[in-house]
Amino acid sequence: MEANAEVEVQKDEFVQWFSTRPKWVQTAATRLAASRKFPTKEEIEQLANLCVAEANGEAGTVYEPVTYGMLGTAAGSASFKLTKLDKVVGVNAIRHNASLDFGNSDLSVVFGMNGTGKSGFARLLKHTCGTRHKSDLLPDVFSSTNTIPSCEVVISTASGNELLQWQADAKGLPRLRSVHVFDTAVADSYVDAKNEASYETRQMRFLTSMIKICDAVAALLSDRKNTLPKKLPLIPLEYSDTAAASFITQLKDTTTSIVLNDASRWTLTDDELRLETETSLKKHDVAERIKRLDLDKRTLSIFREAYDAMKLAISDSEVAKLVAAKKDVEARRKAATEDAAKAFAGSALDGIGGESWSLLWEQARKYSESTAYPQALFPVTDEGKLCVLCHQPLDDAARGRMSDFELFVKGGLEATATNAEKEHASAIAKLPKVPDQKKWDWHMEFIKVPAEVGSALRAAIGLRLEAIPKTDGTSLLPKIDWSVVDLALDATAATQAKEAAALVELTKDGKKAELEKTLRELKARQWLSQQKNAVADEIARLAAIKRLTKAESTTKTNVFTTKKNELANNELATGYQERFVSELKKLGGSRLKVEPVPIPEGKGKVSFKLAIKGARKETSASEVLSEGENRIVALSAFLADITGSGQLTPFVFDDPVSSLDQEFEERVVERLVELAKSRQVIVFTHRLSLLALIEEAAGKTVPLSINTLRRVGPNVGMVDTLDVRHGKPDKGFTVIREQKLPQIRKLAAAGNGEAYDAALKAACSDFRILIERTVEKVLLNGLIERFRRSVQTQQIKSLAKITMGDCSTVEEMMTKYSKFEHSQSDELPGSLPSVDELAADLDVVITWIDEFKKRVT
Repeated sequence: MEANAEVEVQKDEFVQWFSTRPKWVQTAATRLAASRKFPTKEEIEQLANLCVAEANGEAGTVYEPVTYGMLGTAAGSASFKLTKLDKVVGVNAIRHNASLDFGNSDLSVVFGMNGTGKSGFARLLKHTCGTRHKSDLLPDVFSSTNTIPSCEVVISTASGNELLQWQADAKGLPRLRSVHVFDTAVADSYVDAKNEASYETRQMRFLTSMIKICDAVAALLSDRKNTLPKKLPLIPLEYSDTAAASFITQLKDTTTSIVLNDASRWTLTDDELRLETETSLKKHDVAERIKRLDLDKRTLSIFREAYDAMKLAISDSEVAKLVAAKKDVEARRKAATEDAAKAFAGSALDGIGGESWSLLWEQARKYSESTAYPQALFPVTDEGKLCVLCHQPLDDAARGRMSDFELFVKGGLEATATNAEKEHASAIAKLPKVPDQKKWDWHMEFIKVPAEVGSALRAAIGLRLEAIPKTDGTSLLPKIDWSVVDLALDATAATQAKEAAALVELTKDGKKAELEKTLRELKARQWLSQQKNAVADEIARLAAIKRLTKAESTTKTNVFTTKKNELANNELATGYQERFVSELKKLGGSRLKVEPVPIPEGKGKVSFKLAIKGARKETSASEVLSEGENRIVALSAFLADITGSGQLTPFVFDDPVSSLDQEFEERVVERLVELAKSRQVIVFTHRLSLLALIEEAAGKTVPLSINTLRRVGPNVGMVDTLDVRHGKPDKGFTVIREQKLPQIRKLAAAGNGEAYDAALKAACSDFRILIERTVEKVLLNGLIERFRRSVQTQQIKSLAKITMGDCSTVEEMMTKYSKFEHSQSDELPGSLPSVDELAADLDVVITWIDEFKKRVT
């Protein structure tokens, strides 16, 4: 009673907090608590209207305040069971229109060996439930048909069955999103990464819904504002500094019609004044021309500067300097050449000191200093060094010649000649280029030079520039007549100066500025009078927007987020850690030093990451734990996460005991059975040991259903409707004889060889399994069984009934049919028995079991 009272107090405190929210928010909360459904579009419209009315103080509006105990009706997801997967299409290699019926049992096991479609059904469930960790759902990759995955899901609720349609939607069916699936991918995520809590408490779910409602109302109010676009035309730029512009920019929702009429008044007298002012300004419109003239003057100045520079550079005086330099170069080169001839008169070859020889010598220098002898000065004449030209050893004479050559090159006449040549070449390179055709023509037009005259001048400039490097005197160069352009430049400059002076005089009296301002004000007021109706509409629009904006301010969700964060810290973080410790203990992992560390994510969300408790080195849990320990920790984390929601929705486990030892496996089975007492639990497995442990643990306390999947020929995902492996052996043998053999005979009669072989082999495999179970259930009478720890000692007396004949019968049948259950060498014969042979063996075993049971111990 005390605990219940404490819960009620907490609920009352939550409602008390809600009572401080705006009235329209309380109305939304009251309606949500009563309906347990998110509002429809029409209901959001109603809430938005209430929001606007409250924000603007509209009288007569009726609200629905929150009341204590209202959350008693605000439950989470209603419990249900997954009853059936039906009409499965396009999922892996599972046959077309396959189905998997879980029935109405609290605990369901889907058993199947590798390749029977078990994993395909498990993957399909993950997609229909929209789980976070799932791989792509592929169709049959060996089929040429590209089929979209789809299926029907049947669920059972307190009010009856519901049929849900699913088709290739990774988000899953909304109705099934509370179903949680555990498999290897989910296990890895819990150990290797942080995980957002998958559930919220009832109050947190309620706040989540309220946040969504507020967001929906805010979005609707924003849409309403967007449907009120500004229709007032933009103020023309030329009126930006007028009284009319100031009126428009300061427009408010409170602007009255009297103020608007006064600001936009326009009379006949105003219009006459406008015309008079425009006439006066036509005599003084100089500002624009002054701006344009300044640009023209700068253009002329830039061209004249370039023109004068080119004119000077190719003038006779400058060319004379180039000619003199050229003659000086020739004289110096001649002197250097003659000096070389005298210096090397006795050389074996002529031309030393000449142009070709000098080029050869300089190239030898570059080769020596960059490649051959980069660390030594050229020429290298040390003992043992090679000539860089002929690559032969240098004798004394050769070393002498090399030194003499270098001395000559570095000497006065040769160096002087070389420098003079370089200076002359540089001066030639600095000569101007022929003017660009388009720019030249434009400038000629600008200074009013006829086009043909301008073109002739440009051509003459080109000819002179081409001749200058080759000429021996200015008298030999083409002449240029610059006079036409010179006169045109002077005339243009004079015209510009005269006009500028006149314009400056016109601007001195200040009358023009005054008239321009008056005209702008008149035109702006005239424009405002023309926009009067649009301005009135804008005032109304501003008033409407103000109403909506005030309403929007009450839709902010920060208070809900803060409350959710508070609840998350108080209820999720601490609660999850406690549940994890409890689950780990139930699963036999108390010795493992692992703990979940909460990580706040904001918006009321909390994530958890598993860490090694007491570790002195930073590392992840997966790197420390064994594969089996990782699995048991992940399962504990999963159960701690999901069971905290309090929602009794189904759990699905795909091979939950992977990598676990016998002890862990048994504890997991105990936990699965315990869970099945309060919710539906579905287990997919290929392990007989797990199936046996579940059967034993479930006993008579938890209803158990078993689906066995088979692969019959190319057909995958076949549910064995005549499953004989999990019942009593004598009944199983009878099912094979009375029901399966007739079906096999029909296949043989129809000539369906592939299906016949598959069905017959499956029957032989069942026969082999039943023989094995006969040892446990008949011969030993349940004394000991595989995968079971307990020994039923009260059955020891049954051993006295066993004879050598019994052992021989079992051994003979086990040997004969073992090849249909276990892999055999390809070299051994593996032919199937005939139907009649199998029928005879069934008769033998059934008769023997009947006779054995009748024996008295």
